[in-house]
Amino acid sequence: MRIRSQGLVGAVCALAAVGALGAIPGVVDPNNDPGGRAIEGVIAALLIAALIRVPQTGLSLDPWKITVRDVLTTYRLERTEVLGLAVERVAHGRFQRLIVVTVDGRTIPASWTIAGAANAEWVTHAAYLAQGFGVTQAGVAEALKAHGRFAADGPLPLATRDPGLTPQTVSPVGEGAPRRWLGWETGFIVAAMALPGIAAAVTILAQHIGGVGDLNEFDLPLHHHPGVSLILLIFEYLTTALIVPIALLQLARSGQPPSSLGLERKGLGRDATSAIGLLAASWVLTAAVAGLTSLAGNGKLSNTASDSHVPAYFLIYAVLLSATTAINEEVIVNGYFLTRLSQLGWSRWAAFGLSFAVRESYHVYYGITFLATMPLGYLVTRSFQKRGRLGRAIFTHFAFDVVSLSIAVLTS
Repeated sequence: MRIRSQGLVGAVCALAAVGALGAIPGVVDPNNDPGGRAIEGVIAALLIAALIRVPQTGLSLDPWKITVRDVLTTYRLERTEVLGLAVERVAHGRFQRLIVVTVDGRTIPASWTIAGAANAEWVTHAAYLAQGFGVTQAGVAEALKAHGRFAADGPLPLATRDPGLTPQTVSPVGEGAPRRWLGWETGFIVAAMALPGIAAAVTILAQHIGGVGDLNEFDLPLHHHPGVSLILLIFEYLTTALIVPIALLQLARSGQPPSSLGLERKGLGRDATSAIGLLAASWVLTAAVAGLTSLAGNGKLSNTASDSHVPAYFLIYAVLLSATTAINEEVIVNGYFLTRLSQLGWSRWAAFGLSFAVRESYHVYYGITFLATMPLGYLVTRSFQKRGRLGRAIFTHFAFDVVSLSIAVLTS
């Protein structure tokens, strides 16, 4: 027997089918450049794969095994491994879905068994199915409570959302270990983020001064295949974000979960609104500094950008690059670094100075015009120090970069 949300499955399949039909003509269009055909081919393949996979999703209850199948993952459990089923409220209680509770206390959400929170008939049906587990279902509530991550009551236990990564849910750290290794950890994580950028910046600046290269916003790996180049550029740049979850995990282990940095759903609207003011101030100050640095001319002291011609669909690259850069810099140089420096006893202005110096160090490839990057760095750093809301800095940085890069794409 399979349980799933028929309406959700049907809607996703319909959208995937329409999207695939829209993408396929571009694949066979002889007037489309090879890169464009490659991108549309990938999109069509993904949509067709979704069209095939989505109807298979759901929770399957067989006599000897339980199967939880999502679009990308499949869990197959023997009946002896399963304790029973529970209902989980999601989306701030507006919806509910089934989860499978295993004997060892794991909870596996069946994401495609979703229904409205007020759908009492669905809950009754789920409770009837849960009876198939026999005496094991009675132990689900106790198992959920015993692991301290869920609250449960009623004939079909109601489970709250997993609280996620906190110092209480990770392995304990030995006494004295966090303080002893805190300085080394901080240095390694910041170096892993900043040193590749610094090395690349120094190389670009040296090439410019030596007259063998210049700054190019869109250095295509395959000049005659912009579509393929777009995929390669995105893949290459996204790898720079690998350090972010490592830093957040280290903070969580020492008592600072992402919510302590303001990285939580609550308050994001206010963060976005506040970012508008920071963005306006950044543009005004950047324009003023850029005007002053332009007096130096465009010689060896100033490395100005000369863009390759790229198609308009490189706006995708502008958005993804801007988002990745904003998250990387603000989480590591702002949130992580300032938090760790404060824990190590640095004063507010000393921590600001070192964080700001690291931030500016990998912008030296601009030459003297790197001074124009200082207003944004100053404003977002001080904003985080005063408010403790990293979302404001990320929104501001993203908007600043995406506007600049989008203009570069459209005018290239």
